[in-house]
Amino acid sequence: MPLLTLHFGAADWLSSLASSSYTWALAIVGIGLVVFVHELGHFLVAKHFGVRVETFSLGFGPRILGFRRGDTEYRVSLVPIGGYVKMAGDNPGDALQGDGSELPNKGVGQRFAIFSAGVAMNLLFAVVVLPIVLAVGVQFHSTRVGAVQPGGPAWLAGIGKGDEVVGVGGHPVVEFNDVIAEVALSGNEGLELELVRARAAVDGAGLRATEKVVVHPEYDSALGRLVIGIGPALAEKPELVRGGAAEAAGITAHDRVVRLDGRFIASVEELQQRMQENRAERVHVGVVGPDGIEREVVVAPGLTEEPICLIGIRPWLNQVKAVRGRAARADFLAPGDELLALERVEATDAVPQPLATIRDADELAAAFDLAAHRAGEETLLLRREGELCRVALPADVDRALAQDVALSSTPSGRRVRLMDGYPAALAGLPDGAEITRVNKYAVSSWNEIKERIEKAAPTEGGAQARAEPVEIVAEIDGTQHVVAVTPRLERLPIDFGLVPSVEMVERSYPFLQAVRVGVTSAGYMIKNVYLTLKKILFGRLSASNLSGILTIAYVSQSLAESGAATLFFFLAVLSLNLAFLNLLPIPVLDGGHLFFLLVEKVKGSPVSEKVMGFSQLVGLVLVLALLLFVTYNDLRRFFS
Repeated sequence: MPLLTLHFGAADWLSSLASSSYTWALAIVGIGLVVFVHELGHFLVAKHFGVRVETFSLGFGPRILGFRRGDTEYRVSLVPIGGYVKMAGDNPGDALQGDGSELPNKGVGQRFAIFSAGVAMNLLFAVVVLPIVLAVGVQFHSTRVGAVQPGGPAWLAGIGKGDEVVGVGGHPVVEFNDVIAEVALSGNEGLELELVRARAAVDGAGLRATEKVVVHPEYDSALGRLVIGIGPALAEKPELVRGGAAEAAGITAHDRVVRLDGRFIASVEELQQRMQENRAERVHVGVVGPDGIEREVVVAPGLTEEPICLIGIRPWLNQVKAVRGRAARADFLAPGDELLALERVEATDAVPQPLATIRDADELAAAFDLAAHRAGEETLLLRREGELCRVALPADVDRALAQDVALSSTPSGRRVRLMDGYPAALAGLPDGAEITRVNKYAVSSWNEIKERIEKAAPTEGGAQARAEPVEIVAEIDGTQHVVAVTPRLERLPIDFGLVPSVEMVERSYPFLQAVRVGVTSAGYMIKNVYLTLKKILFGRLSASNLSGILTIAYVSQSLAESGAATLFFFLAVLSLNLAFLNLLPIPVLDGGHLFFLLVEKVKGSPVSEKVMGFSQLVGLVLVLALLLFVTYNDLRRFFS
């Protein structure tokens, strides 16, 4: 029985490396328990029907440890990707003694029961465990929405930060991964989401009203699945990394960060952004402990070993990606418009006077706010289908109107804005220019610009090293500019020791309700496994969403840190995955054996040894190829 499962989330592998050996041991024991339960089903039913069991193994390959009792060797083997029960005569080439204790001597019904017993035990394990852990209480990722991708399906449907998803496609959801899975397994036609709005009114019973919206998922080629462009809500406090820079500075898990270098921190998202922007080797951090008293500590974040070449440019984010709500009703902007500036028209024949440049969403909001406080004679200068034009602003323009306009970079991403005090601005590169060449190499995208600049990094020279000057050719308003820019070398922060974590909620139910919810959840999970494999086979879902033992081990270990109930909930889910996957009609899997037994029942005689042997070989190759593929997926996630 090989181990593999389905993966729709993102794994933070690096944070798990510092975890305690206890939680890793608990995870390994938990995975072993799922395998043991499966193999125990085969073993018990085989013994019940008098079949001689030669080996009961957890894992494959060479034996690590074990013992023999009666006819059976009980062992733990080297390769921890499942397990097996070796019964007398179950391989096509086995020599039969004809003593009645060999598998081929048993009837079709008995052999069918033996081969299906592993799946039955996995189902029983899940049906027993799920109600118990749901009654105790399980930690789940909250279904509250965090980041919303501007212009994405959720944004167009009006879903905002703080909204809580309680149902998708008519199915209730209990954690954020359920939302991801339901979207991935849907079609790209309209999908109904049931929400509790962030500011929903509370009725007399203390319940908040729900609202239904329809989204149209889009396929993300990088993830290989349908998405709606939302992320999970983050916890109010970031997670303290064991042994990290923050802990070394004296910050504890009970502290809340409120300032960075004297500047107030309003949210964990702002803290994350400020940490990423930090360039200092030492940062003054204000934290508030459980006593409510603020104190200051000095954190020395880990920096990259090799310096990074920076010239101080960013792409302009001024092209309209999508409009919604008031902006769509006003019909003054369209997807593809490139916003340039807010202008004021002083008189009919006068040349419009620029009031504000528009380079990103913040500047668009500021421009709308400026227009709202003036006499209403402002227009937007933009480029539409290659031509400059001016459009009148709607009468109800205000700062909030910018929330209904999603901006992105231009298709090439070559138009850049400058950062004050950095080499590009100091060398005279015009703000808003479109870079066409770097060191005589033509560039067609933002990534190519970055790669060419990074090649100026020195390979030796230590602290005294200087980057090589970069020749940049750029165009603006039909004029070409050639400037030489010497990049600044900076080491970027890679370890602040504070990692934003997903908001968690604990869900528990009265025992009888937990039984109902647990059994219902088991059926729902099996259905999702079926839909996942079906979509993979028909090319609607990338096989990159399959995971192997490495991801299973990581997820098990990370959940073990949340408590035994959360770990056992995952093990129940894993057990259901394995039950379904082992029913696939692939030779060497239980489903393959059951398929051949059905053929035998229909034709009245067993499949020939030659056919059986060949099919077992093909099945083994398929399973090994699948294991290699999912291991590749695991490693790809690790290294990315």
